[in-house]
Amino acid sequence: MKSRIIPAVVVVLVAAVGLAGWRVRDVLKSTEIPTTILFNQGLNPVVTGAPVGWTNAWCGSCHKQEYEQWQGSRHNVAASTHNFEVECLEPGSGRQQYCLNCHAPRIPANGLPTSEPPGLDQAYQHQPEWLAGGVDCLTCHVRDGVVVATRVTDKGLEKHAMREEPALGRAEFCAGCHQFAFKDLDLPDHFHGALQQASLEEFLEYRAEGGVETRCHDCHMPRGGHSMPGGYDDKMVKQAVGMDLVAEWIEPGREAEVTVTLRAGRVGHRVPGGEELRFLTVRTEVLTADGQEVGTPEPVPGGGETDERERDELSGWPVIETLRRYMGDREHGRDHQAPPAPDTRLRPGETRRYSYRVHFESGSASKPLTVRARLWYHLMHDGKAKLFGHPFDDVQRVVREQEVPLDPPGDSATDR
Repeated sequence: MKSRIIPAVVVVLVAAVGLAGWRVRDVLKSTEIPTTILFNQGLNPVVTGAPVGWTNAWCGSCHKQEYEQWQGSRHNVAASTHNFEVECLEPGSGRQQYCLNCHAPRIPANGLPTSEPPGLDQAYQHQPEWLAGGVDCLTCHVRDGVVVATRVTDKGLEKHAMREEPALGRAEFCAGCHQFAFKDLDLPDHFHGALQQASLEEFLEYRAEGGVETRCHDCHMPRGGHSMPGGYDDKMVKQAVGMDLVAEWIEPGREAEVTVTLRAGRVGHRVPGGEELRFLTVRTEVLTADGQEVGTPEPVPGGGETDERERDELSGWPVIETLRRYMGDREHGRDHQAPPAPDTRLRPGETRRYSYRVHFESGSASKPLTVRARLWYHLMHDGKAKLFGHPFDDVQRVVREQEVPLDPPGDSATDR
């Protein structure tokens, strides 16, 4: 009898220990903090915990449309374009971990943000998946080895574990990479100075002034699309800013007025948005039939309804107006007492006019003239392009162009 009781007691004890173990495991599991889905402005890379075999192509085997759209997006080549490669490998201001923490967030190295990742040159020679994929499927949609999405579906659960993450559909998610400040070599894990890119701050400004969109996705991921167009997409830029050109005689044959009007559309940030290196220029000129510049321009006092900047005397054609967020000592954190540098970009919904009086020498306007305005989009200024060895054509392009005739006095389209 005794021999039967002992095994029974052992079985009960083992079961009790097992049950206690499961309870302890449940308690410990409830205290585990899931890895945040949010990025942290380049201070650290993303750790997905993705199981072996989870690749972008694997994601695309089910999510075909999203995968194809992502393949054609700038996010896919965020770290592998020629421009970024040149900048990332540049000894002066490149070769820093924090650049790749946003452009290739799955980088395996995790040094200080301002340190150089080990094997950087070799990585660009061999193009491992984490580099070639840029900001990819796993970067945004996997944490702790689980697929994260704004909603969990039964179909998804049949394929893999899932976790609901509402933050994936909010502006703050995009801001983790698209809003960041300058890094300091003396404080490599901190920010300093003004924001180098201020997308979320500008979006909140837009919302406070009556903007109806509630997140970046409404414009950059319409209907859930994964092409995510931005400043490299001419269609997107043209939606952001329109341009009109008017030319008329004030004193026929001697003086004319030329007005270029820019109108920012329903944009959730200032125009142009993105990093402070990006800017717009409007270049206006008056030309003869054989392409020669003619006339002497001078700014109209006040410069227009909404342009309150001081206008310097113009030196000739083309007249160039710059729409840019300038960065001075205050913005770089070098002198907090310095005055703020100007920001001449368009605010959402703003209309700005640039007007010029054009004076002609006697007889120089006796034949038909053409007034032309071009809106240029610049990824960086010429000095920075030269530093990185970029051909100017690679970092600037015309996104809008308009021409209007300025007929000789007494001549008109109906006369001809």
